[in-house]
Amino acid sequence: MSFPLTFVSDFDGVWTNPQRELQAVHQTVQTNLRRMCGWSQEHLEEVYSHFHGQVLQSPHQYGWRIDGVFSSFVDEDYFAVPTSIAQYIDDAPCEYSVELKRSVLQEFETVLSFVDSCYASTCENFRNEVDHDLAEGSARVLQWLLDNDVNVVFVTNAPTEKITTWFAHHGFSVDDGRSTAPGSSRLRVYGRAGKQHLGPSGRSLDFCGRNVQCDRPQYREVLERESPDLVIGDVLSLDLSQPIAMRVDGNPAAPSAVGIMHLPHTPEWVTGSIGSAAHEIDYLVPHVTSIPRFVERVRANSLIHG
Repeated sequence: MSFPLTFVSDFDGVWTNPQRELQAVHQTVQTNLRRMCGWSQEHLEEVYSHFHGQVLQSPHQYGWRIDGVFSSFVDEDYFAVPTSIAQYIDDAPCEYSVELKRSVLQEFETVLSFVDSCYASTCENFRNEVDHDLAEGSARVLQWLLDNDVNVVFVTNAPTEKITTWFAHHGFSVDDGRSTAPGSSRLRVYGRAGKQHLGPSGRSLDFCGRNVQCDRPQYREVLERESPDLVIGDVLSLDLSQPIAMRVDGNPAAPSAVGIMHLPHTPEWVTGSIGSAAHEIDYLVPHVTSIPRFVERVRANSLIHG
């Protein structure tokens, strides 16, 4: 006989294949850069590709940077690639970046604000143009979770309506997490969860040589409210560093297990952090359709250890 489990999950990268949406953002950035500087499409694409390569050569120096501190890194978080390229342009290390920066600043206060506007407009248009972009098998997995006494709580930086609308396409109703009590319904979501926002402590953990910030008060508040048994995400820094830190600290709301999605770009410092210690990642999850297997492992371990 099963007993209820609470599963906190990220959305994009776990339940979706976000490559198409990301490529749309890249296209918007490049189209606007080409308009601003007057370059040919071929030249702009060549320079943009070069900048991309330069960024990936030093991934610890690029990513989602907030007030000078990295909230996530470009090699683990591919939605941070356009932002990282913007950082490269802003640093202006070569004549091409100097020219692009000059062109962007004629229309925007900063290069990063330009890229932020590209993200916002593209992602909104994408949501308006597609019914959903869920990974194959997502609906089947979600139904399995409901049939097997699992409370699913999506905690995501995406807007709430993205999750509710895309799952509604498959007949699922997802309630707002902030306005409902934990356990009050099987499917709930915290949109715009603020996982990227860092607290003042500067608390960090080392993962195979990469120093990751893990004081994320907005995310921690949600985790402490939900007390999940399992947390799965695709970006270690954003999705797993806080629950792992809670487990290291002995926080009673910490999950017993965490899992990272194994995506084509997942870096070695992440996959190398799989282990059985409190400060390590428990599971490497190959696809959304593998989630039931890991839920069963967590449930079995709970029965053994109480």
